[in-house]
Amino acid sequence: MKTIIQLILLTLVAVSGQAAAPGAAGHWQGAITLPGTRLEVAVDLKAPATADQLWSGTIDIPAQMLRGFALAEVTVEGSRVAFNMPNIPGDPAFDGKMTDDGNQVVGDFRQNGQTFPFALNRGEATKRSGETPSHGVPGRGLAGHWQGSLRPGAAPVELRLVLHVTAGEGGALSATVDSIDQGANGIPVSSIALKNDAVTMELAVLKASYEGKLADDGSEIEGTWKQGSIATPLVFRRLAAAPKLARPQEPKPPFPYQERKVEFAGGASGVTLAGTLTVPSGKGTFPGVVLLSGSGAQDRDETLMGHRPFLVLADYLTRHGIAVLRYDDRGYAASTGDYAAATHEDFAADAGAAFKFLIAQKAIDPARVGLCGHSEGAPHAAIVAAGNPKVAFVVMLAGIGVPVDQLLTRQRQDIMRVAGVDQLTTPEETALRDKLFAFLRTEKATDKKEVRALIEQMAARYTPEQREAAGFTESALDQQVAMLTSPWFLKLLAFDPGPVLAKVKCPVLALNGEKDLQVSFRENLDGIRKGLETGGNREVTVRALPELNHLFQHSSTGAISEYGQIEETMSPEVLQIVGDWIERQTRKEKTG
Repeated sequence: MKTIIQLILLTLVAVSGQAAAPGAAGHWQGAITLPGTRLEVAVDLKAPATADQLWSGTIDIPAQMLRGFALAEVTVEGSRVAFNMPNIPGDPAFDGKMTDDGNQVVGDFRQNGQTFPFALNRGEATKRSGETPSHGVPGRGLAGHWQGSLRPGAAPVELRLVLHVTAGEGGALSATVDSIDQGANGIPVSSIALKNDAVTMELAVLKASYEGKLADDGSEIEGTWKQGSIATPLVFRRLAAAPKLARPQEPKPPFPYQERKVEFAGGASGVTLAGTLTVPSGKGTFPGVVLLSGSGAQDRDETLMGHRPFLVLADYLTRHGIAVLRYDDRGYAASTGDYAAATHEDFAADAGAAFKFLIAQKAIDPARVGLCGHSEGAPHAAIVAAGNPKVAFVVMLAGIGVPVDQLLTRQRQDIMRVAGVDQLTTPEETALRDKLFAFLRTEKATDKKEVRALIEQMAARYTPEQREAAGFTESALDQQVAMLTSPWFLKLLAFDPGPVLAKVKCPVLALNGEKDLQVSFRENLDGIRKGLETGGNREVTVRALPELNHLFQHSSTGAISEYGQIEETMSPEVLQIVGDWIERQTRKEKTG
């Protein structure tokens, strides 16, 4: 699921590494071994240039969105390498020894009185696409693209922000902001102005503001970002062009198949769904599949953190003889309707309408059309198939097989475990979470004041540093309360997929990644299999895929923060498994 309930976001643990005498300088990659998981890290060490200088270094922890955090007390003495991370709760420190060949550092990582082993290996630093530049491009005015790196409050994380400014008629300015590392694009800027060299900007949706000064050559804006009670220095640098993340799997035209924009009636009056239909070239009729996106407002490509998984999947399937319909969620992008008022039942109704539209197309064989849902889209597919015997097959990608409240509990535990802070999951915290979920099942569930109070009870258990690092700003709390009290979440919280799965009689393929932190693979695949077999369905293929995360990318930890950093959009293995399985289910000799 892309909408994640994180009632406490993580206290940053720490980890690091380094090597001995002159060979210690350079890039190191490795992990701290924690109970049940590994927390991956990368460390860069720099030797002193002169006798009066000291060793220095930085550390990255991708699972915690930590990048370029400056280390303190870096010590290299003989084979010993040690350093710590200042201003982090629990005083994380690293003390290790470099092996004789100079290619590995092993030792102990300590925090909060606990000790865990670590190991770092010498390697080559990899460059991310979309890096914030060290210098801006000279220019005039504000129109154009700007990028800066925000390090909010005490949280030692980097959030890359891209500011897009457009000058309209008469010079009136408008703007949007993208948060690369959070996968949030097109955040509206309420107002933006340039007076002499003073830049002011308001973002009402985030309860944030920015004030800065434009450099004489127009290459950068140096200022302060304010959000809630937190004020953070932020420098925006002018870009020659908008940053483009490396996404090597994205297909480029011309395509060896037909592609056309379509519109069709949704699952309720007043809802028109806009999408894209791709059909293989050639004569005759083709099998087809409708792609169903997961939680959160999604476009037809399921765009997330610079990736377009459904574009990649649709391209692969169509090149292999399968027509594909993908569409924007109701009330989002080019589709009409009220997204905010919709529930999972409404989205399932839209999926049914999309299926009805696809089987009516001349180039499509109506007896060979199925549904493929990702995350929450998987139970939408099951709901449609349970009520419509014309559905030829169902593909469930990272699908839900257990009650949603159980899913969310496990989701949170896994996210905290990979971030190295599972020790914060105490019986007291669990009791508060259960209390919140119980309240959300009552008639008072939409009482935003009461829901906020329950969340603040959880936040009150942590230190100011932990709360700040976790992002407990006023705007974050407001967004969480709005989501928890929405019709969509309240309905979804009570959803149990078991009874629906028992009514699905067509062939089903269920795939989950073993590093999926949002939909844990074992219990959900077991739940899907059990639900289907309870209803007598024996045409069930279930596979757990090693090293893959919720988006089916090859992943180090499965952490959500890695999604945008990984260049791979969807594992080629998954593309082939899905394509081959659909081809087997829709062979003409099998269907009639």
